[in-house]
Amino acid sequence: MIRIGSQLTFCSPEKILRRTALEIDERNIITRIFSLDNGNVETAQTLFFDGILSSDIVSVKQHIGHEKSSNRLGDFQYLDFSESLPSYKIEQTGKPLIMDFGIYLPDRVNTLLPRLATILTSFTIFEIIAACTYYPSLLLGRTTELTENSFTRLILWENVDLIEKKLAFNTFIRKIN
Repeated sequence: MIRIGSQLTFCSPEKILRRTALEIDERNIITRIFSLDNGNVETAQTLFFDGILSSDIVSVKQHIGHEKSSNRLGDFQYLDFSESLPSYKIEQTGKPLIMDFGIYLPDRVNTLLPRLATILTSFTIFEIIAACTYYPSLLLGRTTELTENSFTRLILWENVDLIEKKLAFNTFIRKIN
């Protein structure tokens, strides 16, 4: 069992927790989510990270051909970044954003993040995280929110501009468990 804490934990677009730790068992099941403000001390085994914890990035493109969810794709502002990135700024349309990298490889995503910071300026970091994790899972009918008793592979969004709540040029992600 490991405990992982961070400044922010993205559970869902409506539930972003501050100063929270997650306890995760050897099967990657979240056994407990708790505030670090409620206790006097935290165990030395807790790993603390600077950034935003979220569930793993999900690619709709890998699954859409085999699922009936392709009919619902029009309910979202779907951006396919698997081949290339646009050279223009992307504006919000009022629909939830889905960003699809085609496959999830942190190194591939990390090479794109500096450029995405220049074309996704109208989106907050939380909208971008939701676009990579929450909304693709929702479209595919999977578990969307980080909750107790749910399976997850955590990623950490580091070097995020937490003041402006924006993606920064030096933002990168890494797997935690």
